Amino acid sequence: MKFTSLLTAGALAAVMVSPMVMAADNTMSAAQKKEIQQIVHDYLVSNPEVLVEASQALQQKQQQSMQDQAKTAISANADQLFNEKLSVSGNLKGDVTLVEFFDYQCIHCKKMNPVLTDLIKKDSNLRVIYKEFPIFGKSSEMASQVALAAAMQGKYQQMHDALLNIDKRLDETIIMDAAKSVGLDMGKLKQDMASKTVTDALEANRKLAEKMHLMGTPAFIVAATPAGQFKADSEPAFIPGAASVDVLQGLITKATAAGK
Repeated sequence: MKFTSLLTAGALAAVMVSPMVMAADNTMSAAQKKEIQQIVHDYLVSNPEVLVEASQALQQKQQQSMQDQAKTAISANADQLFNEKLSVSGNLKGDVTLVEFFDYQCIHCKKMNPVLTDLIKKDSNLRVIYKEFPIFGKSSEMASQVALAAAMQGKYQQMHDALLNIDKRLDETIIMDAAKSVGLDMGKLKQDMASKTVTDALEANRKLAEKMHLMGTPAFIVAATPAGQFKADSEPAFIPGAASVDVLQGLITKATAAGK
């Protein structure tokens, strides 16, 4: 049987999956290596669906790896993720907690806000923790500082909603006008924006995002938190991106059952 027939019959898969093995084989002549490369090339040109299948398999593997890393990070950093005093809404002792990492200039975050508001209204056992994660520049940073400073006046949710309802690019004037619209003490606000409380909160969120390997916003975590405390033997859910209300509700229902 010819060398090429043997390769096509069995060794082609090994060449495609592990090309470094062939490259390291010093027993092959340059002509043999060139012949193998041509066979692989011709096969892929004739069967391009193989590349699609390989790409899909790689994506699935990467997504599973991301999920595994995230779940490990969630368990390891549960105290920071699920204990929040400033940027929190819903039932503070909720049996299920939804954590959102977001940016006020993120279009998808703006679209998700009414979804979260609706979920809070429908489920009296749901707690939502907002993790300010400004990644779109100085205006996003200022917006987060203002929102956390507003929390120190007991008006986080109002400020949060006001900023996410703005349908244009943020700047200092727009942000401060929004703060005035919710009735904040502007003098206290500006002082609190530079406070250690706000600075520490934003830095802690950045570190958490790094540990979670977050690549953007929004990102969601849904977990069982009976009496407001993370249930260590439960399996939290991680969503790196926007999600439909049905998907989130399904995860909340699952976490509710896991917390019992």
